[in-house]
Amino acid sequence: MPLLWLVLRPTFATLEGDAWAKGRARVSRRLEGMVQSALTASAIATIIALVLQFGLVSEVEGGEISPNTIFSVLENRFGQLYLLRFPLLTGLAVLLIGRVRAWSLSGAGDGGRAPGRSWWIGWGVLGLGLLATSTFSGHAAVATPPVLSLSNDLLHLACGATWFTGIMVLALIVPDGWRGKAPEDRVRLLGPAVVRFSSVAFVTITILGITGTVNSYLHIQQLDDLVKTNYGRSLFVKILVYLAILAVGGVNHFFVRKKLEAAVAAGRSDPAQKLFRKTIAVEVILALGIIGITGFLTGEARTKDSAPVSPRSGVTAIQRP
Repeated sequence: MPLLWLVLRPTFATLEGDAWAKGRARVSRRLEGMVQSALTASAIATIIALVLQFGLVSEVEGGEISPNTIFSVLENRFGQLYLLRFPLLTGLAVLLIGRVRAWSLSGAGDGGRAPGRSWWIGWGVLGLGLLATSTFSGHAAVATPPVLSLSNDLLHLACGATWFTGIMVLALIVPDGWRGKAPEDRVRLLGPAVVRFSSVAFVTITILGITGTVNSYLHIQQLDDLVKTNYGRSLFVKILVYLAILAVGGVNHFFVRKKLEAAVAAGRSDPAQKLFRKTIAVEVILALGIIGITGFLTGEARTKDSAPVSPRSGVTAIQRP
C-alpha cells in the first residue's frame, strides 16, 4: 500500500492515459498476482508455524501431538495471536482480491475514479494488524521495557515490508509497464519510479538501521555475544548483509537516480537503466538473504536475560526476533 501511494500512483499520474493504458493494465494485473501470492504464502506459513509449535510442546511434555497439546498451544498467547492471523488474512482477501487489479492504479493518469479512503485505511489497518501478530508473539514480547520493544519491533517490520515490497515491485513488476516501448519512453516510467522509491528507501533503510540497533540492545546481553552465541552470530551476519544493502542502495540513490532524473528531463534514454536492473537484482538477492538469516534468528534464544517462560505461556523457540 505505501508503494502505491508514494511511488506507483504518482508515477503513472504523469503518463498519458491512452498511450500507457496497456502498461498500466499489465502492472495492475501483476500487483493483483503479488497480493494473492502474499496472502496465500502468509496463510501457509501460519499453519506451518502452528504445527511446529504443536510438535515443540509435545516434545516438552514427553508425548506425541494430541488434542491436549493442540489446545495448550491455542490457549496461549502465541496460539491466540496466530489464530488471529486467519481472520486478518480473510479480511485482506475480501478487501483486496479482484480490487487491486481494478483500483490500485485507477485515477492515476487514466481518467478513472480513485478508490475511496476507506479502502486504503482498511488495507493499512489489517496489514499492520497482521505484522503486529508477529511482534506480540515474538522476542519483542519478553524484552524490557515492553512499550519500547513492541513499538520498535512493529516499526522495524513495517519499514522492512515497505522496502522489500518496493524492490520486488521495481525488479519484477514495473518492467511490464514499459513492454514494447522505445528506450526513451521506458525511462519516462522507470525514472520517476526510481526517484520516488529512492526517497522511500532512504527513509525506510535509515529507520531499519535505527530500530535494528535498538533491537540488538534489547536482545543482546554483551558485545562478544555476537561471536560467541548462535543468536549473536546470526545477527552479526545480518548486520553485514545490511551494510551490503546500504552500499548497493547508495549506488542507486546517489548515482542511478540522478542519471535517470536527467534523462527524463532531457527526454532521452540512458545506460543507467541497465545498471539499475543489475543493482536492483543484487538488492533482491541480498534482501532474500536477510530474510533467510532472520529465519535462523527465530530458532535461537536471545542472549539478554528475561523471565523464564514456559511453552504454555506462549513464547517459544520458533518465534521471530
